[in-house]
Amino acid sequence: MYDFVIAHTPEFANWVFNEKHPTQGRRFVHAYNRIQEYGSNQNLNFTTIYPQNATFDDLMISHSKQYVDQVLLQHECNEWVGKRPDLSNIASLMVGASMAGLRSLIDGATLTAINFAGAKHHAAYDHSSGFGVFNDFAICANIASKDYDMKVAILDVDAHHGDGTEDLVATLPNVMHYSIHEWGIFPGTGLQSEPIYDTYNFPLDYQAGNDALYRGVDNFLHIAHKFNPDILFVTLGADGHVTDPLSSLRYTINGFQSALAEVRTQFPKTPILIGGAGGYQPDDFTPEMWSRGALSLVSGKVEKVSEYDTWAQSLTL
Repeated sequence: MYDFVIAHTPEFANWVFNEKHPTQGRRFVHAYNRIQEYGSNQNLNFTTIYPQNATFDDLMISHSKQYVDQVLLQHECNEWVGKRPDLSNIASLMVGASMAGLRSLIDGATLTAINFAGAKHHAAYDHSSGFGVFNDFAICANIASKDYDMKVAILDVDAHHGDGTEDLVATLPNVMHYSIHEWGIFPGTGLQSEPIYDTYNFPLDYQAGNDALYRGVDNFLHIAHKFNPDILFVTLGADGHVTDPLSSLRYTINGFQSALAEVRTQFPKTPILIGGAGGYQPDDFTPEMWSRGALSLVSGKVEKVSEYDTWAQSLTL
């Protein structure tokens, strides 16, 4: 069994709406390279899965036919200008990568599968949103719960509320969704919980830091143990880092790792599917947060990263 598998293709580097857009595909490549380096340093056994495109039927598990046609056949989407067949193809590959990771978990090849280009948690039934085109986690949750009778618990630690995923899985009886996010920023939702639908929100105040994240994760773990999931999905947004430009949150990399390590510690034998979601510092803090956070979900351990956290820690004081 592999310690982890990572679903990746070099094509993810081309996920660029325009050169000034916050989303830049090179962040996926940097994270992929770093987790391989760090995994090797820790003597972990891992492999790469090269994904195939999700099919029309796959995408229509959670999206309307009209919307799927618009993106895949007309190559149009609100996230970019004009017709972009290159981007519509990559959007499909991103879903295929999460589906490949899910299959590796179901088949028992690993306990942790990673798709840094995954967890497009704002994408909705019939439209894109928040830089996300297709909602890969909603599709995978449908597959796991309906085709394999698995109970799925989704933890979203992205700085922004996971509104799209929350909406798309709310009526699935074996899926719970829990989002820890900054209240008041995009998309402006996620203040209330609806336990009757296994929907939970843990909104954070302006400039909340590591301690708030710990409280949110601890609360998730309390609820998740009662839910008793067969599989966990983690939306591993890196945009809560203290230096990220799209939130006011003040997480450090070590704080992020500590919170996520506790998830693996308390669910040591539960398969975990990881998607990268947000993070808008493509060359440094985002790939570092993603790769270190993912490894904490692999091992349940925290690796010191003083070269990245010394300055960031000073900003939180």
